[in-house]
Amino acid sequence: MEKLDTMMLADDLALSQDKILNGEQDFDAEAVYKVIDNLGVLNNPIKDYFDMTEEQYYEAESDHKLTLIKMANKLTDLHDRILTNHVDGYVDKDEINLTYNHEDPYEDDLYDPATDYRVIVYSLKVIGAVQAIAAKDLQEVLSKDAVLSIGLAAYALAHNA
Repeated sequence: MEKLDTMMLADDLALSQDKILNGEQDFDAEAVYKVIDNLGVLNNPIKDYFDMTEEQYYEAESDHKLTLIKMANKLTDLHDRILTNHVDGYVDKDEINLTYNHEDPYEDDLYDPATDYRVIVYSLKVIGAVQAIAAKDLQEVLSKDAVLSIGLAAYALAHNA
């Protein structure tokens, strides 16, 4: 996969946002999963995490940015998302800093697909920008929990639509 595929997917999703959220166009979760897997950040393909419990993920791989409190629940039931929202630093000095914030697409126990959509599009735009210029560095600095969040958001959009 070319480095720009992440940016292209983010741009395509941004352009299609209204149609997808209104049900006029299908959401292609598989395209998101492919981009996630090609990042090479998670230990396993993203789909392997959908049957995993919070505890299994916490003990095996989490970088502890996600709020995991219902350890017996499946990750797909998790309401917390980590949005990758900013990058700064100096690529030429191997100093790349990503910042994150928490999002909850189930605020007030009602699923809001727009929140998950924003997690996917915005995160992929930031990640894609770094990937285009420093793919190797990206693998070292990108949060596993943030990448998992993109997958969980895509899963929720595909299954709650």
